[in-house]
Amino acid sequence: MVEDGVFGTSDTLDEINRLNRPSKLVDWKPNKMSFFELIIPPTVYPPREDTDLLANRISALGPGKGKRFLEVGSGSGAISCLASSLGWKVHACDVNPYAVAATIGNLESNSLTGDVREGGIGPEPFPFEGQFDLIVWNLPYIPHEEVDQVLGPMEEAALIDTDTQGLAARMLRSISSKNLLAKGGKILILGRRCSNLGAYGFAYRTWDTLQFDDGEELVLTCLWKPYEDCQNTYVESTGSTNEDLLNSSGVGNHLRAGWQSEGRGRRGRHWSSIENCYAGSWIISEGEKVDPGYIQLSGGLAVINSINSKSLRLKWPNDLLIDSRKVCGILVEGRNFGSNMRVVMGIGINLKFGEHTADVEVASLDEIFETDAETIDNRLHCEVASLLEIREDLPPVNSADVREQILKQMKLMGRPKYRGTIYDEFSLNQKGELVLGENTVDDGEDIVWI
Repeated sequence: MVEDGVFGTSDTLDEINRLNRPSKLVDWKPNKMSFFELIIPPTVYPPREDTDLLANRISALGPGKGKRFLEVGSGSGAISCLASSLGWKVHACDVNPYAVAATIGNLESNSLTGDVREGGIGPEPFPFEGQFDLIVWNLPYIPHEEVDQVLGPMEEAALIDTDTQGLAARMLRSISSKNLLAKGGKILILGRRCSNLGAYGFAYRTWDTLQFDDGEELVLTCLWKPYEDCQNTYVESTGSTNEDLLNSSGVGNHLRAGWQSEGRGRRGRHWSSIENCYAGSWIISEGEKVDPGYIQLSGGLAVINSINSKSLRLKWPNDLLIDSRKVCGILVEGRNFGSNMRVVMGIGINLKFGEHTADVEVASLDEIFETDAETIDNRLHCEVASLLEIREDLPPVNSADVREQILKQMKLMGRPKYRGTIYDEFSLNQKGELVLGENTVDDGEDIVWI
């Protein structure tokens, strides 16, 4: 590579000089049950607080029982050593050949096994094939003042972000395109908070966070295939996707229709499809107590996260607007079956303008965002699962955090006016109802936004 490129001749000499420094012997004890002696070459990332955070989460997942584990960017091999000791079948890779050597050596010196290869996420062929039950990547956190002491030019070059969406995005694209994640598998990414994660076919949720004294925050994000064991169906035409699923069963089942003839809105209003619109529904709950208002607002947040446009406004409790015109509606309905209740959420989006019978001004998504029904459906499926899917082996839903995100979007609408009073401050309760001072409001038609 040329001298002014990512890794030039002077960098090579600097790397050689660094490698002449002695390696360090580190005793790593990530928890009370684990202890490893690690040899850390001078240009390889050592275990730090972020490594401990990832290690504790992997330990909490329980024994690996021979399932396939992949660590991308293995560094010293600390995490791979832990995974191997917990019974995972370890595969590890790194673009730094000295990190590869360190990982191999530290596995062997701790009487552990793993398949370690040079390579990683990038344009070159990925070093492994097949699917993995757990894939982890710790994007190393190094305070700016310590970079020169910790990393050499080779390690720094490996961490340079050469695309506009970030290293995490590059990894997720690669996992998706190479079909690396096994059924029921999980991805753990540790690094700075990322956005737009639902664009790569995975649901996502924060599992752990780490705060540093300098204000830096690291986030351990868990990703998975959304509602993986559920039915995902498309039909050309139906009366109502909500009605169809209310008469079906299976939490997470999803139905999308090209056309609805008997769609519904709030207060039993009739809603018919506009040509090229989106109509989809999900079974959110069966037999569990849920708050429909909270679910409805979560659906609105899922749409916002899917489209990622500053032009969208969330109008409490169930509409999305562009310039005060309705572009999307969300409706949550329930039906008793035996002693339990099935709850279904439907989302309708005007993708392009067309003839309609709505009694409100309407907008179309193509005014701000070019997409099609299949693309928006795939993204929505990920975002809905990110906010609402419940599974024992996933991070729990953080309802308080979701409400804060919803409130942040609602405040872009302005201030609510209720019974002649304009409120500068407002909040949401656990049911998704609007709290204005001493008043609790559950009907959006009682509110005017100023």
